[in-house]
Amino acid sequence: MNRNRKITIVLLILVIFAVLPLISNTAFAGETLKDILSKKYKEEKDICLVVKKAIAEGMNVKEVTKTSIEMGYDACLVVRCAVEAKGNLEQIIIGALEAGATSDVCSRCALEGGADPQELARIVEPEIAPIETRLPGGNSGGGYLSPSSPSSF
Repeated sequence: MNRNRKITIVLLILVIFAVLPLISNTAFAGETLKDILSKKYKEEKDICLVVKKAIAEGMNVKEVTKTSIEMGYDACLVVRCAVEAKGNLEQIIIGALEAGATSDVCSRCALEGGADPQELARIVEPEIAPIETRLPGGNSGGGYLSPSSPSSF
């Protein structure tokens, strides 16, 4: 009987330790990334430091970049600081583009932050929309033009 009681107590302790992290994560789950970044900004008063610390703490690089820009902070500054924090360059660019930054701003600011130009080109190139380069007026109809044929000019 004594042995069964010890096993029961050990199992209860294991269950408590297994459930405790779930309970604590649920309590903080209501706090959004925007709330977390806002709190950090109130403490630091510098969005660059906030972005760098958030990335250093292991927060999602794409979401930190996207949310910071959506909160109204300068896209160039956010991108540059995220690059300086050694965040994943592709995630930084994707986050910035999803937040509405243009690819030229992302490229310029990532380079200012120290991004590798070749890696940046590989990431940004597929994001640039191709430009249509036809002559105005549609199709010309083709064919030959001969000085001896009658002209309709």
